[in-house]
Amino acid sequence: MAAMDEPMTSQQIADAAGLKERYVREWLGAMVTGTIVNTDPNSEKFVIPKHRQKELVSTRKNQAGLARGLTSLYRLQDDVMDCFRKEGPSGIPHSKYEYHYRWLASFKKNDYDDTKMRALIGQVSGLEKVLGAGIHVCDVGCNTGYHVGMLAKVFPTSQFIGVDISESAIAEAQKNNQSVNTTFETQDAYNLSSDWSDKFFYVYVSKVIHDLAYSEKALVEIYRILKPGGFLSLVEVNAHSKPNENLSIPNAQAHYVFSLCHCVPSALNYPGGNALGSCWGREAATSMLKDIGFDCVEVFEIPNQPEEIHISAQKPQGI
Repeated sequence: MAAMDEPMTSQQIADAAGLKERYVREWLGAMVTGTIVNTDPNSEKFVIPKHRQKELVSTRKNQAGLARGLTSLYRLQDDVMDCFRKEGPSGIPHSKYEYHYRWLASFKKNDYDDTKMRALIGQVSGLEKVLGAGIHVCDVGCNTGYHVGMLAKVFPTSQFIGVDISESAIAEAQKNNQSVNTTFETQDAYNLSSDWSDKFFYVYVSKVIHDLAYSEKALVEIYRILKPGGFLSLVEVNAHSKPNENLSIPNAQAHYVFSLCHCVPSALNYPGGNALGSCWGREAATSMLKDIGFDCVEVFEIPNQPEEIHISAQKPQGI
């Protein structure tokens, strides 16, 4: 509908989309009463106002993308309800989230362009300079490698390694990224390569830690592979650790729903999983990093990304 310059009838919309008119007409009823689509009661024609089109059809992250993510989780509604019951299962296995993970891969791909990544990197003192000179970088939980590939093109003298536990995601990353300064490996964040101690000057982790069953164990591993003086960037949901402090946070309620349906049950499926949840918050995150031994822990707002924060931390020199 966004490609239609003029209002159209339900039949015209159905014909343009190759759909059945009666179903389209009922869907339009939902869209009109949800104040997404406008209608002219006299002509019975429908249109998406231009000021709403960006949120609904943009190729970058938007409300439409978020809605598709929620839809991907509705398939597991009964499984989530079973987990609520005292006699029910403790969690839900990752194998049941295949459809959701496909959506997540496409959603994360649109997280940042190179301008926004540069802005994030610029928040870490001196990082852009050393990236230009050449350092080793690791993206833990890289998914299909979009961020690694983008950074590798911007900083061709640095070496980038992306790791993920998903073999299919790594295969896709290897297919999509052919740069000579990129490598992708299937690895467990809890047990990264033993010969990686003090290897990386920079480790990047985007919205992964809150999903893990043993988050602190993964952060300890990340601490191990960082060089003394090296930096960690955690991109996490912009939230505080107490729900009442998140009332003004953009889409906080949606993040809690995502967490309830995915982050918490997937973590609790493992014995002793700590299930931080997506809104574990900046206070809990900074406290955990400091307890592990990180210095210079800072929280930054990310330009044009109001739903996320950048938590930067440094491994002390001389460790």
